[in-house]
Amino acid sequence: MSVADLVTQFKVAQCQLSETADEYESAGFRALEERIEQLFQSIERRVPRDAAELRTVAIFYLDLLEDSDGGFNKRLHDCLRQLVDRHIKDAYPNEVGSVRGGRRHVLAEGQTEK
Repeated sequence: MSVADLVTQFKVAQCQLSETADEYESAGFRALEERIEQLFQSIERRVPRDAAELRTVAIFYLDLLEDSDGGFNKRLHDCLRQLVDRHIKDAYPNEVGSVRGGRRHVLAEGQTEK
């Protein structure tokens, strides 16, 4: 399973968890919490095989940090995102935009930005 797949599964599970927050005492909620923890540990233990996996993990961590701290570390977020953006621009010239909020646009070969 790729790092991107793990990140996607983590985000889906996180959304499901927030949707079932009222049921925090249920077995389903606890199982979902455990699944999220397992996915995070899998991502955490993964050694990126290439620049694309490194980018995926870095953006994932930045998004988690930004979502969970209420903006107290905005300067740190901005600096780290700027570093990741620079790396991506050099390593992935067909990608446009910023990694801010995980909203990137990937241009396939031959596509042009609208």
